[in-house]
Amino acid sequence: MWITGRHPVEELLASGRQKPLRLLLSGSIPAESRKSLAGRAASLGIPCHTCNKEEWERRTGERGGPGISAEMEEYRYADFHEWVAALPGRVLIFLLDGITDPHNLGAILRNARAFGIDGVIVPKDRSCPVTPAVFRASAGAAAHVPIVQVTNLARTVETLQEDGFWLYAATEEGETDISAMKPAARTGIVLGSEEHGIRKLVREKCDGSVRIPMEPGVNSLNVGVTAGILAFHLRTHMPR
Repeated sequence: MWITGRHPVEELLASGRQKPLRLLLSGSIPAESRKSLAGRAASLGIPCHTCNKEEWERRTGERGGPGISAEMEEYRYADFHEWVAALPGRVLIFLLDGITDPHNLGAILRNARAFGIDGVIVPKDRSCPVTPAVFRASAGAAAHVPIVQVTNLARTVETLQEDGFWLYAATEEGETDISAMKPAARTGIVLGSEEHGIRKLVREKCDGSVRIPMEPGVNSLNVGVTAGILAFHLRTHMPR
């Protein structure tokens, strides 16, 4: 798949998790930018090619694109067991249930990167995979945040609880106001889609639920906005 845009490509080059096969630059971009990106790619042992704008558009499938792209063979998801084993004692994670929109997933990953979330868990089914659109929406954060794919989200909740996690469903009717929540050293927040919410079985497996207080007449927030509010509040209130 082709990742396009200067910022996503630069973040991909800076990532220790993902590595592109090659860079493809359009001759229409400034020579200084081409030289800078080619130099970074060379230092990493990544081939960098320049072509005309028409060829760039044909190969990447983007009309009128930015002229900066990196090709990836596939996105490398983190292995669940290896990821859990490497986690520190003070951890905050997101678990996503039914997030199918790439822009929402990208926004969640951008917030996760900004506020130091230690990983994002997504189910293999009924969930958006990491795509070029997700990379763009995340402003390249998808290259840095560990993303774990699991087969069964409810079972994963149980496994994490056995490993010392306290997991909470973020819902409009949550039992605990987020401003009053005192997160545990290992805390996970389950986020569901605006349309369907969190599945009943997954919600029942959680240790509790949290809500963001809002003005009367406001029923919900976009899941990306919700993720940002929760990430900021919980990270700043994590036990030292």
